[in-house]
Amino acid sequence: MAFVEPALAAVSQHGPMLLLIEGSRYVLGSLAVFLLVWVAFHKKLAARKINPPTPRKRQIRRELAYSASTVLVFVAIGIGVYAGAEHGVFKFYPNISDRGWAYYIFTIVFLAIVHDAFFYWAHRVMHHPKLFRHFHAVHHRSVNPTPFAAYSFNPTEAAVEFAILPLYVAFVPVHFSAIFIYMWLMLLRNAVGHCGYELMAKGWTRNPWLSWSTTVTHHHMHHEKMTGNYALYFTWWDRWMGTEHADYHERFDKAVGAATDKANAAAVPAE
Repeated sequence: MAFVEPALAAVSQHGPMLLLIEGSRYVLGSLAVFLLVWVAFHKKLAARKINPPTPRKRQIRRELAYSASTVLVFVAIGIGVYAGAEHGVFKFYPNISDRGWAYYIFTIVFLAIVHDAFFYWAHRVMHHPKLFRHFHAVHHRSVNPTPFAAYSFNPTEAAVEFAILPLYVAFVPVHFSAIFIYMWLMLLRNAVGHCGYELMAKGWTRNPWLSWSTTVTHHHMHHEKMTGNYALYFTWWDRWMGTEHADYHERFDKAVGAATDKANAAAVPAE
C-alpha cells in the first residue's frame, strides 16, 4: 500500500518529539497543579474542598493509566497534523512577523472560543445513552476527580477531544508556537478544573465581568451529577441552552463561603 511508507516515515520523524512534548506537558502540568493544590496549600485550601472525602490512590492510578493512552492518541493525531502541514493540508505559517503579533494573539483567543463551542456540543453528544459507554464512561468514573483526571479518557473520547486541532488549522492560518502555547493553557486549565478545590474568589459566579468563566465547582458538579454544566472555559453555552445546574451559584457560594468564614474566624483575636 502506497501510504504505508510515508506514514511510517512520519511516525519516525515526528513521533519521538511529539511523545516528549505531549507526555511532558501532561506530567508537568497535572503534577504542578496536584503539588500546589493537594500538597503545598492543602491545609489552607481545606475549607474549599468541594466534595470530600479525598479520592483514593487506586483512582489516581486509573486516571494516570488512561491519561497515558490519551497522550498516545494525541501523539498519533499530532503526527497526522505535522504530515498534513508538510503537504499543505493545514494552514501553518513560518514566521510570526508574516502576520504580526495582533493576529498571533487572535489565533489563540479565537481557538479558545471555537474549542469551547466544539467541546460543549461534543460533550453533550457523548452523553447520549447509546454513546456514553463507548466514549465518555471512563472520564466519569472519577466522580470526585483529581488533577490527573485532566486526560483520563476513553481512547475514542481522546480522539474526539483532539479533533479540534486539525479542524481549526484546516481553516485558520496559525503559527506552530501558538498551538504549543494553547495546548499548555488547555492542560493547565483542565487540571485546575479537576482539582476538586474551588480556587476562585467569593462572588465570582455573580459578577457580570467574571461569571462568563467556568469555575472548578462548575465542572465538579458535572462529574458529581453526571449531567449538565457541559462547558469547558465559558458558561455561555450552558446558559444559552439551559444546561447549567440551577444550584450552581449556591454550590459555589458554599465552597468559598466556608473558606471565607474560616478565614474571618481566624482573623478575630481571642479574648
